[in-house]
Amino acid sequence: MIRFILQLILVVILSYVSQWIFPWWGVMVGAGLATILIYNKGVSSFFAGFLGVGGLWFVMAYLINSANDSVLSTRVAELFKLSSGMQMVLITAVLGAILGGLSGLTGNYFAEMFKKTKKSNSPYHS
Repeated sequence: MIRFILQLILVVILSYVSQWIFPWWGVMVGAGLATILIYNKGVSSFFAGFLGVGGLWFVMAYLINSANDSVLSTRVAELFKLSSGMQMVLITAVLGAILGGLSGLTGNYFAEMFKKTKKSNSPYHS
């Protein structure tokens, strides 16, 4: 549980920093790198990225939306036939959460490639 919380915090920090260096896909670099640095099981890595990036994008979209009195999000919501700008903020958070979760899982699989495994003495495994 402690490892998951540390991984979640590192996902948020690295994703936030990487957004200033890279375009929108920088959060995926941050989430993947965080799960490489703090190794966890696949499901935990997915949810750390999911909650970290989803929460980060929700907070950032909400702050931007509040700063401009929901003008931009309401206009974009009208283009998508949505009823309010807050729905656009939620869609942004869900999209970020999915991208973060998949990036965390990708980082986990990358770290597993270099992890040493025990050799089995079973005659059925080569």
